[in-house]
Amino acid sequence: MQLSEILQDFLALTQDAVCIGFRRPDEPTAELVYVNDGFCELFGYSREDLIGKPVNIIHDPDQWDEYVASIAPKFASGAKHFRQNARCLHSEGHTFWTTMSFFVVEDEDKGGRYSCAVFHNISDLVDREREAERALAERSQLLVEKDRTYSELLDTQTRLLSAMNAYPSPFVIYDKDMRLVVCNTAYQQSMSTRPDAIKPGMHVRDAMNEAFDSGRMIIPPEGREKFLDKLLSSNRVVLLNEQLELAGDIHHKVLRSKAKNGDWVIIRLDITELVRQKRHAEETQARLLSAIGAYPAPFCIYDDKLNLVVWNAEYAAALTEDPHDLQAGMSLTDTMRVGLSNDRFPEARGREEAWLAQFVKSREDTLLVEDMELDGDRHHRVLRSYSSNGDLVVVRLDTTELVRQRRDLEMTQSRLVSAINAFPDPFAIYDRDLNLLTWNPAFVSTLTDNPADVWVGMNVDDVLRLAVNNGHIPAAKGRENDWISEYNTPEMPSKKMEELEFDNDMHYRIIRSRSENGEVVVLRLNITESVRQRRALEKYAKRLEEANQQITHKALHDQLTGLGNRRFLSEKFEELSRRRKIEGGELAALHIDLDRFKQINDTIGHAAGDHVLIDVADRIRANVGPQDVVARIGGDEFVILLWLPGESDRPQKMADALLEDLFQPSFFRDRKCRFGASIGISQTPLAEESDLLTNSDVALYKAKRAGRGQVAVFSQSDIEEMRRTKALADDIMRALEDSEFLPYYQPQIAANTGEVVGIEALARWKHPTKGILAPDHFLPVASDLNVVADIDQVIFEKAIAECEGAFSDLKHLPSLSFNVSAKRIQFEEITKIGRIAASYSGEVAFELLETIFLEEESDAFMMQLDLLRDMGITLEVDDFGSGRASIVALQKIAPDRLKIDRRLIVPIEEGNSAARLVKSIIEIGVALGIDITAEGVETKEQARILTELGAERLQGYYFSRPLNLPDLCTYLQEGLDLRVIGWK
Repeated sequence: MQLSEILQDFLALTQDAVCIGFRRPDEPTAELVYVNDGFCELFGYSREDLIGKPVNIIHDPDQWDEYVASIAPKFASGAKHFRQNARCLHSEGHTFWTTMSFFVVEDEDKGGRYSCAVFHNISDLVDREREAERALAERSQLLVEKDRTYSELLDTQTRLLSAMNAYPSPFVIYDKDMRLVVCNTAYQQSMSTRPDAIKPGMHVRDAMNEAFDSGRMIIPPEGREKFLDKLLSSNRVVLLNEQLELAGDIHHKVLRSKAKNGDWVIIRLDITELVRQKRHAEETQARLLSAIGAYPAPFCIYDDKLNLVVWNAEYAAALTEDPHDLQAGMSLTDTMRVGLSNDRFPEARGREEAWLAQFVKSREDTLLVEDMELDGDRHHRVLRSYSSNGDLVVVRLDTTELVRQRRDLEMTQSRLVSAINAFPDPFAIYDRDLNLLTWNPAFVSTLTDNPADVWVGMNVDDVLRLAVNNGHIPAAKGRENDWISEYNTPEMPSKKMEELEFDNDMHYRIIRSRSENGEVVVLRLNITESVRQRRALEKYAKRLEEANQQITHKALHDQLTGLGNRRFLSEKFEELSRRRKIEGGELAALHIDLDRFKQINDTIGHAAGDHVLIDVADRIRANVGPQDVVARIGGDEFVILLWLPGESDRPQKMADALLEDLFQPSFFRDRKCRFGASIGISQTPLAEESDLLTNSDVALYKAKRAGRGQVAVFSQSDIEEMRRTKALADDIMRALEDSEFLPYYQPQIAANTGEVVGIEALARWKHPTKGILAPDHFLPVASDLNVVADIDQVIFEKAIAECEGAFSDLKHLPSLSFNVSAKRIQFEEITKIGRIAASYSGEVAFELLETIFLEEESDAFMMQLDLLRDMGITLEVDDFGSGRASIVALQKIAPDRLKIDRRLIVPIEEGNSAARLVKSIIEIGVALGIDITAEGVETKEQARILTELGAERLQGYYFSRPLNLPDLCTYLQEGLDLRVIGWK
């Protein structure tokens, strides 16, 4: 897709600040390729200042790594639309928060991607914007705490939702308008065959219709509409307990409770087995009655008031000739009178009333029951009674199915009890008189340490008293009886929901519901975390208020060092400017930037970096006067403002003193932190007052270009130098895009045989107008642009590909060595390096500068080196002798080869001090088992001496200048002239 198409697609969407960035596959950061007027106005830049620059130019550097870490996974996942908040940097130096809406388009031609971002300023209200900018650091910390608090709250909610989904029975909450708020998976599956059909916001009528349509629920005989109207009627809705039949002969018990906010909480318990067992029991009962009627022996049943309920024909025949003489509900006395009137009891003749009174009185002695178990898991119940003639009558009923059903029911009940016991929150059921029926261990643990203190039938008043006496209710301490009287009121069981605090700062939400039989179900949900989070939010609000009261002071000072910040510097600059207008004199600005500070952070840690910054701030304070202004304006940047009553060399002297003072190392936890400083000075009238701070920054840049650890004074020529540098920087970035960097190769000769045994790949720039350029034309600016690692990678990949193809006919492939920056070693994907290196059939070596390689051997850096060795890549120390490498460091790292710095080779002559120094280095290498390469060999005499001293490889203009690939192939094919190695 072309850039113009992207602009047409996205600029039509907004009139706010818009930019488009393009990231190439081989670049870590995108660059700006388009910005609109709103973007320039928001960030204070012109288009020329932004186009072609990396996108991090507009980001707060202190927040950049965090921003990249949060946004990279979204790009990596292939997201096309997303939003991200970030702290941005205005051209004037102040930061502000924006929200960015991204639209991502892959570039199928170049292989990269375009990212269109729409920026919105989300800073606080205008009347508090300045205060918010001053307190940026404080507010950032508070926002982090707020994010953490919300994250914890979200985590709690997520756990509750997970628990709901793990609950096996359907669970749902409808709001007061009967619209679905939340439900678990079991509810969705019970209502529809489509997982996404049941969703929040759906009305209960729509949910029921979906259940009817999907066949999950049986349409009742009266029709779905009448059923739904009845379900949603005021009388129907308030039912707390009812049964519901679903498709497939599935039955649920529906438990409803209404929250204080009007929400309906509905739980459906699966009672299918119980309903089927009941139905089966009823069918069995009908069969039993039929069997009893056909049973050849007398049989009858009286209720607890001794009224006749059931009997068979044999029983009636035993009392009367007319079966209609017996009626249901007849008392035992009247039934016996029927028998007496029909002369069924011979022994009663002549004393009927006395016999009848004796029979009724002894009824408990005349009824015996026994259960028997037979083989094959068969069961009989034997009923024994005395007939009117005194004979023992035995009735045997087959109760096998009843016993099995009872056993299954007991097992089901046991499972329910186990589930209740496993429930993590307290649960209990009371009867209609509030006597305890059942409970789980969590319920006991909130009352007492001794489970024996809780028993079936225990009244709720005793339950409360047990908890109070054991000190589990903080509100009742010291007033136990009064609290119980106030809490245990007649209205208490009707409270569907309340919150109660227990000991150890535990908080529960008590949910009560009453079943159809009057039993009260009590569930206590642990809401401790929610309560604590609510407290945390309240405490956070209080802290925020306190922070707002202190913001005026804190906003002007750096929190870490106590020095002034950019706002402080701006205000003090205005004060000094007014003073100069009134009293005369001149103003001077010293811009200080620490050298190698980032390496301290990367190798020792940010705590060490903070320690160094505090130490530096103290050293600066020791070198300035009470009237001087000192501010920290960036991570490791400081500015000093001076008012000079007359001509004075005080700025130069102060800079020299600071340079010397800041060169001294700082000690952090017994570790030496080495750093330095570069200082830029600008002073009126040589610089305009309005440009004083800008020009001091220009001078600082000049000091760094001079080699760091320098003091530079601003002059007008520096502006032109900056323009030239910027042009070169833009050209370098363009060259990277157009693949103009290519490898040149310099042979390495085996000192003993004269054979070409290695080749060093060197970077060259094939400039479209200036021809082939060596690194000294572009490397300093490339270092400032932080693209040296990118150039190294280009040379590495091109050289591997070229040489593998060009050297395929050689019997022994020469080794390939590459100059590699420390940044690439630390951050490049090692797997990718290994994969590319493996594509070359010969040896691959990485050359690292001695200073980079040996100054800070961090564990992470050593691990990276070990990974490279594991991949078969050899390691060389380049320019050895130019740094501060120690023998201990060489032993620890154990490189494969040392390359002696060319500056030690140039002065070498037979027997002179340079030769003795080189000999010592070679002997050290031999002692440590490290091979030696001497580079910079320009004469036959140098080659001879180095061979005699024991150097293994030789490299330099005496053998060959760096060659492009075709010239290198010619060089290798023709072979090395034996006269060249005539030193042997």
